[in-house]
Amino acid sequence: MIDRINTQSVKIIRLVSGEEICCKFPLHKDQLPENSKLLRLQEPMLIKYVPRITEHGISDYIALVKWVGFTDEKIITIPIDKIITIANATPEFTKRYGKLVVSLRQAKQTLPNVIERDLKDEEWDNFDEENSDLNERDIDKNDIKELSELLNMPSKKIH
Repeated sequence: MIDRINTQSVKIIRLVSGEEICCKFPLHKDQLPENSKLLRLQEPMLIKYVPRITEHGISDYIALVKWVGFTDEKIITIPIDKIITIANATPEFTKRYGKLVVSLRQAKQTLPNVIERDLKDEEWDNFDEENSDLNERDIDKNDIKELSELLNMPSKKIH
C-alpha cells in the first residue's frame, strides 16, 4: 500500500522505465482514493545522473529537470503499476528539491525558437533570410586550419 498521507516528505520514485523522479504527494483532497490504480504526484522532477571527468577521475553530479515539460500543471497522474519503488528523500535532497521547485514556479518555460510543425511557409522564408549568413558562409583558410588542428590533436586515451 502506498502512503498517500505523508505529504510533507519528498519521495524518490523509480519507474519501470528506469527513470527516477522526485516529488511530493498532493494533499488528501487532491489525491485519488486508496483503491485507485493511479497515483497523483505533485511537481515531479526527473533525477539525472550526469557523469563528468575531473582530475581525480570520473564522478557524477545530480541534475533535477522538470519531468513533464511545457505544462503549467502542478499535479501529474501516473499508473501505480509503472512504479517499482518509493522511498523518502534525505533532508539535504528535500531542501534542494524545495529550492528548485520555488525557482521553477517563478520562471517562465519558453518554447524553442523553431518548432517545425508550427512554422508556416512565410515563417520558414523569414527564418531562412535571418539565418542565411550561417548557411551560406564560405569556408576560408582559417576554418580549414582550425579543423586540421582538431583532427591532428593527440589522443588522450590511456589504453
